[in-house]
Amino acid sequence: MSAYDPFSASNISDLVRANLIDGQVRVVTHEGVQKEFKESFTWGSIGLYARTMAAFANARGGYLIFGVTDRPRIATGLSVRSQTAFDELDRARLTSGLNELFSPEIHWDSSLYRIHGVTLGLIYVFESDNKPVIARKASQAQNANLLEGDILYRYNSRTERAKFPELKRIIDDAKSREQKSMMRHIEELVKAGASNAAVLDFSSSTLQGPTGERVLVSQELLDKISFIREGEFTEVEGAPTLRLIGDVVPTNTITLGNERVVMHAMTTEDVISDFLDQTHGGDPREYIRQAASGSTSFVPMHFYRVAAQMTVAGLIDYVSDINTRSQAKAKLLSRLRAGETMKVPAPSRSQQHLSTVMRRSFYERLLNGDIPSVPFADASEAKSFMDAIRSLDDALIVDQHEQLIEILKHCFEQYYGSAGPIADSIRRAACRIDEALYGATEPSE
Repeated sequence: MSAYDPFSASNISDLVRANLIDGQVRVVTHEGVQKEFKESFTWGSIGLYARTMAAFANARGGYLIFGVTDRPRIATGLSVRSQTAFDELDRARLTSGLNELFSPEIHWDSSLYRIHGVTLGLIYVFESDNKPVIARKASQAQNANLLEGDILYRYNSRTERAKFPELKRIIDDAKSREQKSMMRHIEELVKAGASNAAVLDFSSSTLQGPTGERVLVSQELLDKISFIREGEFTEVEGAPTLRLIGDVVPTNTITLGNERVVMHAMTTEDVISDFLDQTHGGDPREYIRQAASGSTSFVPMHFYRVAAQMTVAGLIDYVSDINTRSQAKAKLLSRLRAGETMKVPAPSRSQQHLSTVMRRSFYERLLNGDIPSVPFADASEAKSFMDAIRSLDDALIVDQHEQLIEILKHCFEQYYGSAGPIADSIRRAACRIDEALYGATEPSE
């Protein structure tokens, strides 16, 4: 499940817009692709909720909002009975019920939300990382109205069986994710060289090298995915023990015996993702090494430079010494030596191209401190917002960086794998924020 927090203040501040008129909380927000209102919460309609949850999971995720009447749309809040049922929501029971109806698992979370003195119940469904979510069996119970093999999808404000274009896109996306995952493994194999690489097979809990020698990996390690101290493994007949030396720390490397080090298969996406989380697992220099060896030079760099206690000159020297044939290294060095900035001019008022107009609109909102809520309507809108970030001055980025990074994280999770142009805009926006926050920072003595 994603680390995205659907109930953070920035994400729910614009979720339900309402006006208090004549003692009634009149909702002006409409249902949509990622939002559906229900008047009350009851276990008798859990099958109907499950349909909508599956549709959200197959689309872009979304909220079920309980406590809003339909016509007219009034936020009456949950009744005492409904709120009690929602407060006592048995997560295991609901998850079990969803798993009986659908596969793979639907990930969700719940919370209460107060607006104008009334309490609404929220269930957020995360977009599935393993689409499509499919009905495992036919069911008419509790308004489920399911046929075995149904694939539900969210169309505007309706939940329907997926049509051919959406079904094809889901299948194509699944194929693309599998191909990208395979290519990342192949890229790491090529960089390491076949004679230096080993394969960790989680199905058999073994590490096998190019000579065919197999090393048994403890299930404890596979479960924790972290270092353990020397001596916690026991020798298993027929397979040498994998000995890990050192304290328990975030994993980037493991040591075999006394000297051999196997690196965590870091990718360009890891460099961006960890920057957005403002963290680094292990040696920050390995992120710099990956940036110079990857497929693009447009990745955050100064955050890791400062963490590694490097000056800009030291960073240039370090990158220069990295042995790689990647063109990213040369481009990265060129940018660093030229002191190139990622900032671009503000969008022109005279140009009326749709993308420019949208980018200008976001830029002016950011200048006024009006940071839009997410999710965006589509990838094009998200791209315009990413591009607008690059026109902001350093001081404004520093002042708004927490909110900007949260939105950037959402866009990375939602859109990064969808198309090249939006992925490029996300990378460059991350570089611009990195530059504004850490570009002028030198390590402390």
